Formats: sequence, structure tokens, C-alpha cells
Amino acid sequence: MKLLLEDAGVPYAVRCEELGPSISFDLWRGSEAAITVDNTPFPVMFPPAIWHRPHDGEEVFVNTQIACLRYLGQCLGYAHASAAEGARADQIAQNAVDYWVEGRNCFHPLDNSHLGSYSSQKDAADKSSQEWSRTRMRLWLQHFEKIVLRAGPRKPVAGGFSVTYADFLLFHVLDATEAQFNEEHFSRAWDAAPEGLKAYKEWMASRPKLQAYFNSNRRKPWAKDSMM
Repeated sequence: MKLLLEDAGVPYAVRCEELGPSISFDLWRGSEAAITVDNTPFPVMFPPAIWHRPHDGEEVFVNTQIACLRYLGQCLGYAHASAAEGARADQIAQNAVDYWVEGRNCFHPLDNSHLGSYSSQKDAADKSSQEWSRTRMRLWLQHFEKIVLRAGPRKPVAGGFSVTYADFLLFHVLDATEAQFNEEHFSRAWDAAPEGLKAYKEWMASRPKLQAYFNSNRRKPWAKDSMM
């Protein structure tokens, strides 16, 4: 979401301090009774979420990557131009989320809840993540390579003339892959990734406003312990 907002040149605020049980996310309220409290513009289960209060429109408070990105795409000019393009964009975006979830979970093999840290299960996580990088990750990357080559490695992945929300999400998970898995422990798996993906990632990263974001203090470094 930050990538899309930065590319659009739209100001935004990050409200991490509101992630407690009193504010937003039903998953963190602590009990079934607590979830019955309805104090938000629309019920959401967990982050990430966006809260948009336009001057001349309906207030929007929604979660999940796909819902947020589709909304932002429609508001900011990154939506699909046809039903077919939209279906492809949704498929690519959802697959990117599924890939990220698998990648995150392999670093949390004993407890993949929001309470289970990587450090609390490090030995098991190091083995699980190494195995994933040798197996499932390669299958995912080869699939994404086919997607990228269908349109062309320096073109929007959903097949239209302009980038969509799917491009930002696919770029994000590829960037996470390079940051997380290009170390000796993982046999430098990103170096061995398909060339089309590398070309696509480089093409997306070259967008001028994204370059400015990457060189700013708004861009936080990767934690390298869960594709985060």
C-alpha cells in the first residue's frame, strides 16, 4: 500500500500506535464479548487496514491487502481497464499474498500466530525456511515468471497499458524475497531466481517516485526474519 501511495504522490500517515485492543482489530480484542463492541466505521479483523476520510465522500475503513489495494487503485488511477484485466490483477495479487503468507509461516513453524516471534522458535524456523526456499519458493517464483513473461518483463503484469495494484503487490513480495533469501544460508536463492522476475523487479523499482521513496527515511529496512 505504501508503494502505491508513494508512486501516486499522495500523503498518508502510519498509525501503528492504534494497534491495541481498544481501537480497531477484532482479532486482538481478547474475547468474543469484546468483539461485540462496534466502535469503528466498519468491522475489520486484523491489519493491514486503511482509513480514508474524504472531504466529499463516504468514510472507508477496511482491511486485507486486496481490499485496500483495490480501493486505492480505484481512487488513484491504478485500477484495471476491463473485467478481464481486473480478474488477472486479482489473481496475481491474491497469489502474491498467498506466497507471502507461505514465506512468513516458514519462519514460524511452531507458532504462526501474531504472538509467536521468530526468535522464540529460531532453530526450527531456520530449518523450515531453508527447506521452503529449496522447494515451494522455487515453484512460486517459476509461476510468477510465467506471469511476467506473458505480458513482458517491463510491462504491467495484468496485461493492460498501465500498472495496477497487482504490480505493486507482486513487486513487494519479490523485493521481500531478495531481502530475505539472498544469503548463504539459503544458497543465495534470489540470485538463482528466473531472469524475467529480476528484470520486472528492476523495472518497477526504477519508477521515479519509488526511487525517491527508497532513498528516504520513510523506507524502513527489511527485518529479515519473516519476509517483513
